[in-house]
Amino acid sequence: MNIEISLSFFSIFHTASPSLISIVIFLCIKKLNMKPSNLVLFFLGIINDVIFGGNIGTNSIQLLLIKIFTERLSFEDINKKNDEDWIYFTLIFITSFSIIFLINTIANVSIPDLSPILFHIGVTLIIFPIINLSLDFIYFITNILKS
Repeated sequence: MNIEISLSFFSIFHTASPSLISIVIFLCIKKLNMKPSNLVLFFLGIINDVIFGGNIGTNSIQLLLIKIFTERLSFEDINKKNDEDWIYFTLIFITSFSIIFLINTIANVSIPDLSPILFHIGVTLIIFPIINLSLDFIYFITNILKS
């Protein structure tokens, strides 16, 4: 999460940085078959909210929603192909982000500026295939080195 926040110091990400933790959670569950603990995700989100002044619990809810949605989707037979990872990540990320957006809108009793929100969603969805292909490339190289 600190890398995510440090990206906001670059001028291109000044308005909103991408959600790298969402990508990491999805890829850990889908590709690496690692399931992060709910307790760890909860406390990670709470600490992030406290340090950076967000509504307490919203990051925790988003991280847990991404984990739950990814686990539900990974057990389905339709998600066996790796070609559709971007589509599934898009659905999971937008659904969980929409729920958090509604919670924040209700809690703050105002609708925030949509420009940084759309930028955040767009950049996250653009960065996902780059990270996914990089992980596939690392797997490919390690398989070549093993054989």
